[in-house]
Order: sequence, then structure tokens, then C-alpha cells
Amino acid sequence: MAVEDSYTSPMMTPTGGGEDVLKPKAQWNAQEFESSKWNKKAMHTILCAMDENQYKLIQNTRIAKETWDILEVAHEGTEVVKDSKLQVLETQFELLRMDEIECFNDFEVRLMDIVNQSHQLGDPYSDRRIKQKIMRSLPDRFESKVTALEENSSYKDIKPSEVIGRLLAYESRKGLTSTPPKKQKGIALKASKVEKEESEDSDEDMTLLIRRLKKFYKSENKGFGSKG
Repeated sequence: MAVEDSYTSPMMTPTGGGEDVLKPKAQWNAQEFESSKWNKKAMHTILCAMDENQYKLIQNTRIAKETWDILEVAHEGTEVVKDSKLQVLETQFELLRMDEIECFNDFEVRLMDIVNQSHQLGDPYSDRRIKQKIMRSLPDRFESKVTALEENSSYKDIKPSEVIGRLLAYESRKGLTSTPPKKQKGIALKASKVEKEESEDSDEDMTLLIRRLKKFYKSENKGFGSKG
């Protein structure tokens, strides 16, 4: 209430007339005490959430509404800046697709990051639109599950979080996570390197064995010659 409705310190007109002055606290009525109390509570709540840099922005304010407005502009920008951010988020939302080599959890993180940012800027996406986005953004390997979900009679009442949970379980159960080609290439190169190293080790062992055999036969021949 104190953040939505700006608080004004109680004022009074001097007995002799002139400009209004601050009203002594001893003369406050019940409503003025109540308003002051809520303003202090709101300020306390805001200040408890501040870090040092944020506090520098509002250290000279004593009114919760003024403090909130300063922080709102600092974090969200003016209405023009906010609208610009929302337009960017909307474009990202529309273009978002799950990659063929991407696991569903990574796609979920990217989607919900956009959804949460838009919500923080005061323009939340409806559950219906989030579900629709998920179902229309999945690769073909999810086609059977998407069809089953959409044909479910209770689908329209299912929350996005439940849809996400079912798709995560489906991917895990079916082992649908694709392995990126780069990773496969890396595995192939690693295997090739191991095979090469094993081959080189084998060649070195064979060379050492041949040397020992030659040395053995050489010593044996010398022995036969001395006996004759």
C-alpha cells in the first residue's frame, strides 16, 4: 500500500497563517500514524533487499514510493526502454526452437529465461501460449508424445510445468537425447588416437623382442664357435 500510494509527511498551517509546516508528531491523528507506519515498513523491506550499489541510488529518499520508482527505472528503464526490451524478448520467443541435438532441459532453460524476463517487465505470457510454444518448437523425435498430450481431454487444464515434466520424463525414458556430431567426432578421434598409440606400443614391443632374439642368437653362435 505504501509503495502504490505515495506517503506525505503530515503538514499543518501555522496559527498565524502562511505556508504549511511539518505537523508535530504529538498532534498526529490515528490515520497519520498508520500511514507513517506503513511507509516505514515498506522502506525497511526495500532496504533489506539492497546491495551497496543499489543503496547509493536511494540513500537520500525517505518515501517508499519514491524509492521504488527510482529502483524501477534503474532496473527496468523508462517505459520506452521497457517496451524495447519486451519487443526483443517477443522476437526471441517467436524464433525459439529446440535444436535437433539439444536436450529438452536445455531448451526449457532458454524458454523460461525469456518467459521470466517478460514477467519481470510486467508483460507475462499466458499458460496457453507457453504450452503452445513448447509443443510447436520440438523436433520430430517428440512427435508421438506431442500428439498424445494434445489429444488428452484434460490438456487445456494442464499447467506448463506439468507439460515440461512429462516431456522430460518421456525423453529420459526413451533415451531421445541426441549426441552432437562434434562430440561423436571427438570420440572417434580419441578412439583413433588410442588405437594408434596401441599400435605404436605393439610395434615397439615387437622391435624390442627382435633385438633380444638377435642378441641371443649372436651369443649362442659365439658359444658354438669356442667349443669347436
